[in-house]
Amino acid sequence: MARESQFLNLLKKHQADFALDALKRPIDRDNFEYGYRVGMVAGYEEAINLLLNHFNEEEYGEENL
Repeated sequence: MARESQFLNLLKKHQADFALDALKRPIDRDNFEYGYRVGMVAGYEEAINLLLNHFNEEEYGEENL
């Protein structure tokens, strides 16, 4: 599970870095860029949740779904 934790932490770090970059220069963003950034952060979150659910299923079986 250590390798999985490293991967999840890496995803979370990239998500935070991506979001922080958008907050650093909000004036340079148009509506399309804002939507793109929001979608990417949401995509990172979905990937993290899918992996957590997968690891939970592997550890505890399908009874917790």
